[in-house]
Amino acid sequence: MRRIASLIVVFILTTSCGSTTTTTSTTTTTVAITTSTTSTTTTTVAPTTSTSLVLSGSVSYSSTEIGTLAGAVDLIQRDIADPYFYVVSRNGIVQRWRPDGTIIDTVLDISTATTSEGERGLLGLAFRKIDKKWEAFINYTDLSGDTIVSRFDVSSDGRFVLSPQPTGEEIIKIAQPYSNHNGGAVVVGPDNMLYVGTGDGGSADDPDRRALDKSQLLGKILRINPRKSGYDIPADNPFVDTPSARGEIWSVGLRNPWRFNFDVFGNIWIADVGQNKWEEVNVSSGTPKIPGGRGKSFGWSAYEGSHIFNDDVDSPDAITPVFEYEHTGGACSISGGAIGTNTTTLGRGGWYFFGDYCTGMVTAILTDGTSTVASETVLKDLGNITAVRSTFDGMFVISLEGTVRRIISTRQGASGESP
Repeated sequence: MRRIASLIVVFILTTSCGSTTTTTSTTTTTVAITTSTTSTTTTTVAPTTSTSLVLSGSVSYSSTEIGTLAGAVDLIQRDIADPYFYVVSRNGIVQRWRPDGTIIDTVLDISTATTSEGERGLLGLAFRKIDKKWEAFINYTDLSGDTIVSRFDVSSDGRFVLSPQPTGEEIIKIAQPYSNHNGGAVVVGPDNMLYVGTGDGGSADDPDRRALDKSQLLGKILRINPRKSGYDIPADNPFVDTPSARGEIWSVGLRNPWRFNFDVFGNIWIADVGQNKWEEVNVSSGTPKIPGGRGKSFGWSAYEGSHIFNDDVDSPDAITPVFEYEHTGGACSISGGAIGTNTTTLGRGGWYFFGDYCTGMVTAILTDGTSTVASETVLKDLGNITAVRSTFDGMFVISLEGTVRRIISTRQGASGESP
């Protein structure tokens, strides 16, 4: 029996009832809120804080291209005071852009130290502020295919300090037995610790059953405190006192957590890429001091989504996904993810936005803390989506073809507003 996640939801929503239609000449779609049709069987658990769902007119979505970078996989803004975006290409490039897409400069080029074959390459970027100084972390695969997270000092003008190591100071290296399922997300949590998503090692079906094995770093979310080089294991990590377990582990049971993030309350949202049939969104409640996911299992490979997968392993306390979708209509791979706010998505505060790599569709879901109560397709035909990202300047969709698009939401009868 899998355990149902209980998520504290603290926001007031203003959303639509019925269909909405976009009218711009850029990529648009007609959307409607629908009750989730996921086949997951759940037990209702009331959130500790109630959610007010206010229905007040329709919202339509469109997108407009702001720029291109071949192989784009991520877009990050350091903080609200930073006027630039950092756009990441799996080819090993990080560029700085103005919000209108104007390229300022290339702050990193490790193209000779990585390869973008298959699922490899430069896969993630994060920033952390320590003692009023910024540092950057990248997650990439080296020429041998192993995962490396490395660190850079960031100068006062926002450039990476590339000396003495042009690829940064190595923080952690993880051997990869196969070429796929490399994870890629690297996130600074609300507690200022570094969280690293690792895939299960690749091939298919978790052949060596690594994802639930606490002696292995693969198939996990790790939590570490980086030093100038290397790292410390936080004393409050869940398995530091568990015999044979790796102390770096924060969460287990993940197949390929390509993108995950924390909301302002400390809840963790994980878009975990599925095997052959189900894609899933997992949520675990937390606080800014103790973020979500601590000691939790998300089930893989005992389960794919909410469905039994490998029957020779078990995870009885695994958290059931709040949303899953089947590989129908060309869907194949989830690309998370961003939490909407009322100001950036016109009433879609608390909605989670994600894409699918194969269909090019962006979907938004609303959860009540245990399951999805509403979902809508907000955009279509956006290519091979690699990420949906929220910044202080709006929400963006990124595709592997290189296109970066700004999502624009419009309330019926109102002028357009950028997320």
